Amino acid sequence: MGKKHLVNGAYLLNAFGGLPDLVMKSIPDFMLEKNHCTREEYLEQLEFYAIENWSPKKRLFLKLPDTPPPFQISRPDAASAGGFETVKYPSRYEPANPALANKYRRNTANLDSYLALWRSSPDSRRPLVLCIHGFLMGQPRRAERMFRVKSLLARGLDVALYVQPLHWKRAARNRRQLFLNPNDVPLTIETFAQNIHDLHAAVLLLRKLGYEKIGAIGASLGGYSAALYAAAGPAVDFLFMVVPAIDLSAFLKPRAGGFSFEINDLIGAQTRRALEVISPLAYLPRYDVNKMAVVMHGGDKICDPRFTRQWVEKWKIPNFVEVAGGHWLYFDHRVRGRTWYGWLERMGFTT
Repeated sequence: MGKKHLVNGAYLLNAFGGLPDLVMKSIPDFMLEKNHCTREEYLEQLEFYAIENWSPKKRLFLKLPDTPPPFQISRPDAASAGGFETVKYPSRYEPANPALANKYRRNTANLDSYLALWRSSPDSRRPLVLCIHGFLMGQPRRAERMFRVKSLLARGLDVALYVQPLHWKRAARNRRQLFLNPNDVPLTIETFAQNIHDLHAAVLLLRKLGYEKIGAIGASLGGYSAALYAAAGPAVDFLFMVVPAIDLSAFLKPRAGGFSFEINDLIGAQTRRALEVISPLAYLPRYDVNKMAVVMHGGDKICDPRFTRQWVEKWKIPNFVEVAGGHWLYFDHRVRGRTWYGWLERMGFTT
């Protein structure tokens, strides 16, 4: 599966498809909490995450748990239309920066992790697809439609949804989001480290439940998480990424009014420098790239395709498909569908 050439008129299709993205390109200020640090405190926090402080020769920033976590499974209500079980397990992540430990633990709902699990039976051993949702898309019923869970079940697969930090039951307040916060990039960086830690814990948990074949698919922010997971050493049988975000600096650019001090060029430069520690572009894969596949949209205005192409080239990912259109409005849906279901067959998950 090499890179596919775009259809004729792709330039116009990309431009047209990207128009809806412009509406959602920026996170509204009312969803963000202000930062009350002093300028000196904030610069010190950013300096902690400078990429040169975390080279493999010194210490690794992305850390994975060695053992599966304890967990509880809530059986689905007989009257529920969802049909999924909820698996709850403790995060066990400890912030890399001790100075942020108290702030991190204030989000008490986020100290637990969750999976939504659709399976044929409690002792099922079918191949399982682990879905990693996009930004603000962590509700299981929404993910059920996005990832076409019913279609996967009909093909003889079980499905699990990994809930990223500060989403669904991990979010204390619906009108505020704390995952991508340009007013608190250090805490956002810690959240991403927690995310990769908890994602790996979910895989270990599913292995403990008896699943021998697990493949992961991530969309948008979930694609970013899957790419970052590949840099840390995942324990899955494949990674499939759809419109993955690769660089978050545009979303996390510090905003005037979000701080008690003036935003200047130094704050901006230190922010970009700190964000490298959670960028897939800063790493090389600790995973077989032949078990990775990427589908991107050429006119995506949310997950900039320039960074995706740069990342694919750096990692030498051979399974790369480009479709015309934007993040939400794209064209030739059959290409995406054929690529995904063909990949499942190629990886031995379906026949």
